[in-house]
Amino acid sequence: MHRILFEIGNFPIYSYGAMIALAFIVAILVAMNEAKKSGENQERILDISLRVIIGALIGGRLIYVFTYLDYYLKDPIKILYIRQGGLSFLGGFLFAVILAWLYVKKNQLIFWKYADICSPAIAIGLGIGRIGCLLNGCCFGVITDSYGIKFPAEHLPPAYLQHLKDGLISQGSACSLPVVPTQIYSSIYGFAIFLILLRISKPKRYDGFTFLMFLILYSVARFSIEFFRFYENRIVLFKIFSITQVVCIIVIIFAIFMMRYLKKIQLNKRIIE
Repeated sequence: MHRILFEIGNFPIYSYGAMIALAFIVAILVAMNEAKKSGENQERILDISLRVIIGALIGGRLIYVFTYLDYYLKDPIKILYIRQGGLSFLGGFLFAVILAWLYVKKNQLIFWKYADICSPAIAIGLGIGRIGCLLNGCCFGVITDSYGIKFPAEHLPPAYLQHLKDGLISQGSACSLPVVPTQIYSSIYGFAIFLILLRISKPKRYDGFTFLMFLILYSVARFSIEFFRFYENRIVLFKIFSITQVVCIIVIIFAIFMMRYLKKIQLNKRIIE
């Protein structure tokens, strides 16, 4: 919609980069507030946040570039243009969790406790970040005749370029064809998950419950949206599911298993006490 918010001299400020920065800032503030309410050290959240940001940017970019490897091999320097868009949430989330886990393990902290604290922050960050996707014109949905949004040609957003490449629109067209607004749906479920996690986190059942609920809620939402999201080279497994949907199913199964496991540990502790 509006890839470039404004320019400082000849330096453009991209809406995607601005929204991602805002997402990180808001997420950190929310996590610090949750840490305060839980009686935990807020400085720990800042230390973890630094690692989460690094992991999210590196992991998210690596997976995104791998997904569109043919495009980036033609012009490798574009791999560095993160502010113009191109981060995989799943890739960034995985790398961020790994770095956060290494930190809490090194400092002898309880991983599940801090994962719970950060879960609402991740959800609201996701909601804000997807607004950046909408403004940037990336992560768009499949073409639709009944409803959808069109992306104007100004600044050549990814949706417009894709339709131009596929020969669906002609050079000089004012906008792309209408596509399913998957970015809006993704943003809405991010904010919705944030509100749900705040509601279920108090009273706390056991360490890890909020985080595992986040995994389930996000996976269910992402699984559903995948049916409407466009991929140039979609890889389908079992003749129906995308790789992302298969990953979502695995994550849901893992989260349910860990819920039962952590709940059992908590019950055993109460019996011993």
